[in-house]
Amino acid sequence: MPIQAVEPRRLYRQVADQLRQLIDSGEFAVGDRLPTERELADQLGISRPTVREALIALEVEGRIRIRVGSGIYVTDRPNAAASEAETDEGPFELLRAREFVEGAIAAEAALCVRPADLELL
Repeated sequence: MPIQAVEPRRLYRQVADQLRQLIDSGEFAVGDRLPTERELADQLGISRPTVREALIALEVEGRIRIRVGSGIYVTDRPNAAASEAETDEGPFELLRAREFVEGAIAAEAALCVRPADLELL
């Protein structure tokens, strides 16, 4: 067997993949409540921040909905074509890109502000 390159993957992505597989296999159906962050961290033997990042990734994909004070719920599967497109970008890369774009938009808007606009704010 030839040696193959190993693709390094962030731990939160591995956790998100595992949870996604459980959802896809029917272990957690649409509307089901997932275990809490603490329970998932204990079951997986990892830290809560890592679990939180994985849950954020799944929420960005539209696979789950996090309701503060209520729990984490499985949602309807998003568009299959969009979800099957594998990318190297995750939710944190998306947030980083938004930082650049939204910052540039705010800077441009600041150049066009009028005194009346400031009064409205």
